[in-house]
Amino acid sequence: MNSYTEFWEPIRSYCRENMNSIAFNMWIDPLKLIKIEADRAIVSAPGFKIDLIMTKYKSFIEEAFYNIMGFNVELEIIPEENIPKENSEIISDSSSNSSNIKNEKFTFNNFVVGPSNKFAYTASLRVAENPGSVFNPLFIYGNSGLGKTHLLNAIIEKLKSNNPDAVIVYTTSEDITNDLYFAIQTKTTHDLHQKYRTCDALLIDDIQMIAGKTQTEEEIFHTFDTLIKAGKQIVLTSDKPPSAIPKIEDRLKTRFESGLLCDIQPPDFETRMAIIKDKANYLRFELPDDVCSFIAENIKSNVRQMGSAVKNIYAYCSFNNVIPTVDIVKDILKDILITSLPVSVVVENIIEKVSFTFGVTSEQLKSERRDANINNARQAAMYIIREITGLSQDEVGKVFGRNHSTVNSSLKNVQQKISSDLKYKNLINDIIKNIND
Repeated sequence: MNSYTEFWEPIRSYCRENMNSIAFNMWIDPLKLIKIEADRAIVSAPGFKIDLIMTKYKSFIEEAFYNIMGFNVELEIIPEENIPKENSEIISDSSSNSSNIKNEKFTFNNFVVGPSNKFAYTASLRVAENPGSVFNPLFIYGNSGLGKTHLLNAIIEKLKSNNPDAVIVYTTSEDITNDLYFAIQTKTTHDLHQKYRTCDALLIDDIQMIAGKTQTEEEIFHTFDTLIKAGKQIVLTSDKPPSAIPKIEDRLKTRFESGLLCDIQPPDFETRMAIIKDKANYLRFELPDDVCSFIAENIKSNVRQMGSAVKNIYAYCSFNNVIPTVDIVKDILKDILITSLPVSVVVENIIEKVSFTFGVTSEQLKSERRDANINNARQAAMYIIREITGLSQDEVGKVFGRNHSTVNSSLKNVQQKISSDLKYKNLINDIIKNIND
């Protein structure tokens, strides 16, 4: 349980899944985890690669540690040439099978069903077993972190299991927009249509993000009609029902509403307890009932945060060889345990306070405007949202309609200002303290 191997492979997997494969093979794959001590992670790399890795990938690797382990670490890279040969394999390589914290496979079998999600679960299972024949399209909506993406992955797993030759496209509205712009620039729209209009099943996460993007809406409309007429399955997720998505064409709303709408609500206490125990069992980690109850009472509206809390507790107890108690867990989670408010409410509260502090409006923060004062406030908001909620960079980006690289750059800018400007550092800390209070 104390082996760092339990953490390294899922950290590598997170990097592999969130970056270009060529870049991963060249810069991340050679890394070896040497040790984790306090808030520092020490890895080794070929000496000639260290400067570039620290310049381009340090924040990204630290994000991977945070997402897997639940707490922040400062990355330190040492030349592998300086490590005595007998100590160079302190950590097993990626072939190790002993990892407890690994990328969880999202299936119907490990989806914890309760009153808040049973309808969406049942409909998703029916669609996976009978694609194109019932509930087409299937539109699942609800706040972030409640299991929508889990259900999408479960549908894909079931479709592939039943028909290995099925052509399945799983994407996001942002990726479709990027694909469309690329196709227009390179005059390859035929290839784009081949990708999206000839598949057996199309699953799109966060469809609400296409709102206001005229060309993307047009592409989705025609793709939708082509697939439905061919009897192919469409599954969409959103943070709100079609009727509540602003700035989206009425004809698309009509298409989205023509199948089955399923909402997912925050889980009740019993379901939260079951989810927490399931996450712990997956790690082969025993959590006492009073600890499970404490987590369930304090994290009420985000399943993803529950999983992060369990991983956080597991990592702390593993490194310190202690049995989790409520008092220990209170201390472990003090920085990520906000309140029982939904994450979306916390995020809006952060945006409101940052806007007031910087003298801009909430609407300007979420707009495309790049005025210096608005951009500075937006970067500060991204940083504070990340610090308080633990949302991934992609999720933070969705709040502001930005991509992963933009968020990553913004976080670096704020971190640099904090380290070099004491007045700015105090300003950010004051905002965080006021929000937590």
